[in-house]
Amino acid sequence: MLKILNRMGIPESKNSGMDTLEECFDKDHYQSYTKDVSYRYNSRGFRDNEWPEDLSDAIWCVGDSFTVGIGQPFEETWPHLLGERLGKKCLNIGEDGCANDTIALRIQEICKLHSPKFVVVMWSYLARRRINNKNVHYDKKHFGNKEDMENFSKNFKIVNELPTNIINLLIPFAFDKEILMKAYPNLVFTKQLDYSRDHHHFDVKTSSAVCQLIIKKINEFDNTSKYPI
Repeated sequence: MLKILNRMGIPESKNSGMDTLEECFDKDHYQSYTKDVSYRYNSRGFRDNEWPEDLSDAIWCVGDSFTVGIGQPFEETWPHLLGERLGKKCLNIGEDGCANDTIALRIQEICKLHSPKFVVVMWSYLARRRINNKNVHYDKKHFGNKEDMENFSKNFKIVNELPTNIINLLIPFAFDKEILMKAYPNLVFTKQLDYSRDHHHFDVKTSSAVCQLIIKKINEFDNTSKYPI
């Protein structure tokens, strides 16, 4: 599970997923975007540098394409910025189109193999499912707000009962905010402040704001060291 097979060994590219002129949400925005974007994947298939052997103090950042950083430079993705601000290795465990079912499985494996001190999860769209070991946008047999909430509740409960500190965030516009705020008071909602090249995912202003939210939560967990927000 700590691998993305179809990303392993592929050559570096200037485009990925929605981050193309054909698939982006706004062609004018795409063409006027001035920052250089490229996609390079490590030996495990994640958009990250190779991992060091010692992962005992690493922070694991798990999510979907908003964690991958589609449409923005790698150096401006929120896991990379978080690592710079904390002075720690923050591993980018993001996958395009990742369902919360897959995210939950990944976090369980991380905890089993590495006993992490912190896992930051940016939960994905609630309608996505893992079917036959593949991420799909929704399960046609069980699709609707009620089923989506039940599935998310299952995954949220599993992850937050693991023996580690979990910081829970949600991608922008993933589900009805009012419903989720009542059910999950410790779920941090990500406000979109800007747009990456594809005009769907967020860019560096939002990445920086996400880091501030995460650092605030880390400080709440760990009273021995206060990181500047």
